Amino acid sequence: MRFRKSYLLPLLAIISLAAIAAYELYWIKGLYNTRRDAAESEIRVSITWAEMEELTARKKQVSDSVRITARVYSGTNARISKIVSTKFATPADTIPESITVTRMDQPLNLDLFENNIGRTNLPEMDSILTHRLDSLGYPLEHRLVLMDGEGVLDATTSPRYAPSSRDDLIQMTSIANKGATYELHCEPLSNAVFRGMMGVLLMSAGILVILALVFYLMMRALRKQRELDEMKSDFTSNMTHELKTPIAVAYAANDAMLVYGLDKNPEKREEYLKVTRESLEKLNGMVEQILSMSMENRDRLSLRIETTELRPLLESVSAHARLSAGKPCEIAVSVIPEGLTADIDASLMSSVIATLLDNAVKYSGDTADIRLTAEEIDGHVRVSVRDKGIGIAPEKQAHIFEKFYRVPTGDVHDVKGYGIGLFFAKTIVEKHGGRISVDSEPGKGSTFTIEL
Repeated sequence: MRFRKSYLLPLLAIISLAAIAAYELYWIKGLYNTRRDAAESEIRVSITWAEMEELTARKKQVSDSVRITARVYSGTNARISKIVSTKFATPADTIPESITVTRMDQPLNLDLFENNIGRTNLPEMDSILTHRLDSLGYPLEHRLVLMDGEGVLDATTSPRYAPSSRDDLIQMTSIANKGATYELHCEPLSNAVFRGMMGVLLMSAGILVILALVFYLMMRALRKQRELDEMKSDFTSNMTHELKTPIAVAYAANDAMLVYGLDKNPEKREEYLKVTRESLEKLNGMVEQILSMSMENRDRLSLRIETTELRPLLESVSAHARLSAGKPCEIAVSVIPEGLTADIDASLMSSVIATLLDNAVKYSGDTADIRLTAEEIDGHVRVSVRDKGIGIAPEKQAHIFEKFYRVPTGDVHDVKGYGIGLFFAKTIVEKHGGRISVDSEPGKGSTFTIEL
């Protein structure tokens, strides 16, 4: 059930994104079809418009006694677009003698033009058409052909037009040439349509990217929240066991003196009082470390920086680690150069190194073989702790410095701890302006490196 719940939200997020993407694609497809139909209609109207412009220009050259004008008024398609022809008795007249309105899908009354001006000058018409298409946002390289049945009456080609199997074909009945048809072969019209839709496409893609990012951040936050909840539970469990041990020892020592009258035996009393004191010190150390990890204490944490010789500090920390190891433990200390110093808070940095040594001992099996090294590299001090323990899996290494995080060990709890030691070490090192990193391989050990 828990497995199903953990995958339900991501699944719903993916389905939602897929549904939004599908709707956007459906909407874009509909918009593309609409714009393509509109583009084809505008091109057909432009063909007739150019034909009328060329026709009236020729008529003006033929006759000075009669003035003829023709204009194309386009609608949403060629069927409802109209040609308005106006005839003036003389060129100087301002009041027309007659006005003729012809639907573009009907034959034009060529009597208006007196039928004596010949066939359309196709190159001149193509020049007019090219200019109009450019102004409409369709700068298409094309070939314009005037067809009469199966035969070609005339043809003209743009200088840069290269025929292709992907070319579009747009046909339009000629108004001025009875029984003739125009064929416009042009580069794929979809290119021009998509260029006109670029803003819409970018906006749609942007919306999808933003939604995907929001879903990703939401899922990441929820996963992080779930991990924090698990770490909190692990911390509570581990801390409970850690705190119970010194309390139980102190309680047993105190109970022995009260119940069995061992307080009257000076030697036993001193022994049990020492045990109680050690347990209370251990308990106090745990509490202090936990308190030091609170955000308020961490922000107010101040360092007492002093120039400190590293060998005595490392020797002292390693000696304490050997005594408290509880198993055969070899810690080799190396300092290069011998008198190497660093500007650090000696007390806090000792705690950091002690934490690293303690972890190295814990995770080294029955015996511990550890190398503690300090060296100067390019003006920086580098302190490293290398062990030959169980190592850390690569996917876990990114989390080990997080608060309360412990590498999962299943149901085995043979190594005690509550997941704040490395977080404490990272905090102190960063307060010094340095950084801490780990290089580890399962089964071959780990190397923790502090760079100051």
